[in-house]
Amino acid sequence: MKEMFQRKALAVALSMQAQCTAFLPIINHSRRTASAIASARTDDPTFATTTNYQHLKQSRPTRIHAKPLITGDHSQKENLPPNCKIIHFQRHAQGTHNAVYAQWTESTGVPLNLSETDPAKNPLLLPHVIDAPLTQKGVNQCQEQYQANSHNLQGVERIIVSPLVRALQTAQITFGDHITPKEKTVWTAHEGCREELGMLLCNKRRPMSETKVQFPHVDFSLLHQGDEDLIWDEYASKFAVAQRESTEDMSNRVYDFLEGYLRCVPEREVAIVGHSAWLHAMCNAVLDHDEQEKQFDATMFGQAEIRTLALTFSDK
Repeated sequence: MKEMFQRKALAVALSMQAQCTAFLPIINHSRRTASAIASARTDDPTFATTTNYQHLKQSRPTRIHAKPLITGDHSQKENLPPNCKIIHFQRHAQGTHNAVYAQWTESTGVPLNLSETDPAKNPLLLPHVIDAPLTQKGVNQCQEQYQANSHNLQGVERIIVSPLVRALQTAQITFGDHITPKEKTVWTAHEGCREELGMLLCNKRRPMSETKVQFPHVDFSLLHQGDEDLIWDEYASKFAVAQRESTEDMSNRVYDFLEGYLRCVPEREVAIVGHSAWLHAMCNAVLDHDEQEKQFDATMFGQAEIRTLALTFSDK
């Protein structure tokens, strides 16, 4: 039964990729190495800049401290105080937009400027990348994460996932063991962990009616039930000329999601599947880290990478 659901998840991912990637070659992918993970963190060179966001953290009524946990070390979980939440954060695997970015950079020798407003110079402004699904490489990355980490993720009680298709596909494959009828894991889609708003069409979601059919095990009730992407449209309407959501604005969304929603769910061990810019804003402009762990925690997530953090919420 478990294998049947895993095969179904893979079939859905491949079907959606085929529908949306006619303009891309299928990219074969071998097993990830440390260097591959490091290179994946260079998807957007703007993440290389370091900004101090202490003023933002200090201005908020709740501080959120993050402590990294070693994968497979169950004694660490047992020794945590009861008010800690154990969160497995995962970035989605490679999407078609990531492949477009990589191909542009390879062919021109210059990284794609994601802030460029001319579609002729920024292909992520073109309609065919809306709500970009996974590539074959992305599917492979998810399968590898499943094979390497499924035994360490058995304690997950709730999976919260961005409503963008590439995140839903990533969660469906990586956490395939949690879809079977015998599993009681709660699957929830939440706008609070979706990617950067404002300009790049790969981050605009497709009609919700299409997505709900593809992922029947996910509860979409917390989202607007119409097909319009109201959150995207509302943010875009603030500006005369489209612009990318700033890290500061994104971090406010992240904080509201973590403090206002995640903190309140009854489950202690949770998986959150989201996006690179969102996770970067979280690690740099929301979470507090111990000094010796700060440098790693603040780096960009690799494609499909999972980091497990113990979060502690402290009110001022």
